[in-house]
Amino acid sequence: NNEDHDSEGRCITAEFQHFYLISVYTPNAGAGCHRLDYRVNEWDVTFQEYIQTLKQEGKPIIITGDLNVAHHEIDLARPKSNEGSACFTIEERNSFTKML
Repeated sequence: NNEDHDSEGRCITAEFQHFYLISVYTPNAGAGCHRLDYRVNEWDVTFQEYIQTLKQEGKPIIITGDLNVAHHEIDLARPKSNEGSACFTIEERNSFTKML
């Protein structure tokens, strides 16, 4: 429930007895990475804060969905030609690392 993000990404959380299950669509940085700042400094920060709130409950958290990031070069067929492209910027990859 964040008005700034409600029209951007989608996050559904189901609470089970022993864990939380989150299905998320993370907005991507867009063509030419024109939305990289929003993605990394707003959406990712809010999502990470949400995860931290759930962690306080002491249950494991399973995150699935479209996170719109290729974390490592092995996650892409042609990493060199994708460097700096949306979903494979160093900013997105570092932000994803913080969430792990």
